[in-house]
Amino acid sequence: MHQPWPVIERRAEAQAIAEAIGCATGPRGVIVDGVSGAGKTTLLSGFLTSRVGPTTWLAGNAATSSTPFGAFARVIDSPDPWDVAVTLSKICRTVTDENRDGTIVVDDAHLLDPLSAAILNQIATTHTLSLVVALQTGVPVPEAISALWKDRGFSRVTLDCFGRNEIDTVLIATLGGPVDSKTSARIADASQGNPRFLRHLVEGSLADGRLICCNGIWQLRGEPTITEECALHLRHRCAAAPAAAKRALAVVAFGEPLDVAVLETLTSTDSMLAVECTGLVRFGTEGGIVVARLAHPFLGELVRQQVDGAEGRRIRGELAALLGADAREPLTRIRAAELSIGTDHHRSPQSLTAAAADATALCSFASAEELARAASAEGAGFRAQLLRAGALAWTDRGGEAEQMLASLDPVNRPESDYTRWAVLRAGNLFWNLDALPSAYRILRTAYAHVASPAGRHCVEAARAAIDVSAGRVVSATEAAARVRHSPNAPSAAKMWAASASCMGLAMMGHGDEAASLADESLPLTQPDTAVLRFSIGHGHITALIYTGRFAEAELVAARCLELARHHDAAWFGINALVGKLDLARGRIGDAHKRLTEAAAVLHTSSPERRVVTNLLLTRVLTVTGRTPEAVCAFEQAETSLGEHRHLYRSDVEISRAWISAASGNLGRAIGLARRAAAEAEEAGLLAVAAEAAHTAVRFGDSASAVQLHALSTAVDGLLIGPMVDHASALADSDGDGLLSAAGDFESLGAYLLAADAYAHAAEVYHHAGNRRDELRSSTRAYALAQKCDDAWTPAIFTSAAPLPLTPRERAVAALAAGELTNKEIAQRLGVSARTVEGHVYHVLMKLDVRDREEMAETVAMGTCP
Repeated sequence: MHQPWPVIERRAEAQAIAEAIGCATGPRGVIVDGVSGAGKTTLLSGFLTSRVGPTTWLAGNAATSSTPFGAFARVIDSPDPWDVAVTLSKICRTVTDENRDGTIVVDDAHLLDPLSAAILNQIATTHTLSLVVALQTGVPVPEAISALWKDRGFSRVTLDCFGRNEIDTVLIATLGGPVDSKTSARIADASQGNPRFLRHLVEGSLADGRLICCNGIWQLRGEPTITEECALHLRHRCAAAPAAAKRALAVVAFGEPLDVAVLETLTSTDSMLAVECTGLVRFGTEGGIVVARLAHPFLGELVRQQVDGAEGRRIRGELAALLGADAREPLTRIRAAELSIGTDHHRSPQSLTAAAADATALCSFASAEELARAASAEGAGFRAQLLRAGALAWTDRGGEAEQMLASLDPVNRPESDYTRWAVLRAGNLFWNLDALPSAYRILRTAYAHVASPAGRHCVEAARAAIDVSAGRVVSATEAAARVRHSPNAPSAAKMWAASASCMGLAMMGHGDEAASLADESLPLTQPDTAVLRFSIGHGHITALIYTGRFAEAELVAARCLELARHHDAAWFGINALVGKLDLARGRIGDAHKRLTEAAAVLHTSSPERRVVTNLLLTRVLTVTGRTPEAVCAFEQAETSLGEHRHLYRSDVEISRAWISAASGNLGRAIGLARRAAAEAEEAGLLAVAAEAAHTAVRFGDSASAVQLHALSTAVDGLLIGPMVDHASALADSDGDGLLSAAGDFESLGAYLLAADAYAHAAEVYHHAGNRRDELRSSTRAYALAQKCDDAWTPAIFTSAAPLPLTPRERAVAALAAGELTNKEIAQRLGVSARTVEGHVYHVLMKLDVRDREEMAETVAMGTCP
């Protein structure tokens, strides 16, 4: 462990316990319940140390649960077995006298023997001490303990398991650094928030080398594992299960989540009832069907290890046969096929290949590779090998994919197979291996080989998708449009064309068309083109960001992230794009977290993902004042760019401009932004050109107004209008125009852009000698910069500032803005009305306003919801 295991304060629960036992009247006791491992012992230990007066710690345990007076063995050495009443009274009197006006804590009270429980019940009637009783939720308790809340009126405090925020806090404190979002989510799911299991999972995964720190971010490689101590405890629990339960436990371990109808077919009702009583299996409703799951996600591997090899193969074969019979859902077909591998329940090569195709369609590429490999071993041919190569390529194992694809001979295959092979190999050569000439050569050969319009359209569309990334956006988008509109184009060709078109149109400024096309293309998905949903989604989100449709972009991103839940590289690639959305909305802290994680995880992913992520991270780091880190991120982007990825050349210059601005060289920053705008416009990337030109405006360049005005007729969306207004008003030194543009940015949720426009307005008003409007604009810029996590830009640095008021004047101004009279303000603040009158006068003078109404307007400018 890098750090000692942290203790998370349960302040609310501790406060509830203190209030329950601190009542002046009524019972001085409380029940604390929670599942095993929820942290009851830790909570009560900390609580007991804070108590004043005598304290006693008692605990039940399995060893003494059948021993009379077992919890009080220290009080009486040899209880009289013939006179229980006398012994009970003696113990009760002794414990009460020792702890008068003190506190007794009883841990694991559900394990007390009946007589020890009766003593506690008797002590509760004395009201001379406080009693805190902890017990486990969901297990039988002695009647005398249940009577404490049923008859004695004890209140109950339930100790819940950790939520995600608490889990993240524990992980960061324990590991000494940030943890990527997917790792945190997977550990949270595996532990179910249980503090004890959380610790065992973290320590086990560290010891196993699966939880590692890469580029400053902790990441989980593979499934989390538990410590040997925890595993031994769970093995003992499994071994202690009755014989009737073990068959059902094993079947669930191999088949979860398992329909209870299937479980009953393979076991029996008695076995199901027996396993439920062990607490190792839970039954619940999912999707309208009652299913069985293991009580803990990490229990499955332990149970499967304890099952004899032959028995395990038999169970898997039986499950495969039942699940595979008339299976209609892809997930069920995939599970059945996976279960059949290595069993006597042989599945045909065709069914294994079909299951691999199902897994590919769901972007579950690990399953797709396993099933395709099994299909090949059973004699499946070209199609299975293509599916396996695709799974390798789409999980950034481009070298392995190229070896496999190069070993295949597609010449004598049907034209559709040849086309699939060529498109897959060309895409892998370019996106994974940066071998553009080789990719073009494969596509040229394929185009000459295939004769049908359908096959040629697939090749043309794939070439268009590659051309977009290579920077030939306009011609590629035109070629893709021809394929999309052709009546002979198959679904695969249209998906490739949509992939090219969505990104191309987004960057060309036709964001509305790109968004519509993305929605239209999704029903065309087939297994071979399932992965294209990510590139289409990338273009869709980009289009919505460029057009200022931020709420829609967030919804599309959520859909894409859910689709990519089994594909880490795609998930973090999409999450990096959400970082661009966060940046556009001024959520700088969120953007920094997303992009830092993505840059760390994607450092071995495809070059294009690395370029996009690090360029965005560069901009976020500059506006958070981390210029040296921004330079490092920028260098990573440049290294990954390669010689063929011209699509992002202008974005490189924009990021370079931000570094120059953060370094204090605004003249060079403006020059770089202008050059980026000119290059982007020349390449037809008009949305990028508008962003670059507006970046120059944000740096204080009024000359870019001409280019932005010209672009406004060709770029879709809600953002281009305020951009043009911002630039024009800056060029004309029009403070009111800048305020209007800032208000438009703010209404769109582009808060950082709004802050820059307000800051420019403050500067214009300052030069015009308009003190009142200068203050309003500068304080609004300052408030928005704070809303954007204290973001830095040259304009904010120069002109944003809070209202020039003392804390007391600020309080008076805020209350006066709420239409309170001087007398009411005086009563609220505990001062005289005369004092308030003086403060109001000073505020009016400092803000250069004439009355309270104008003062309220100025104060409101410094407040953000």
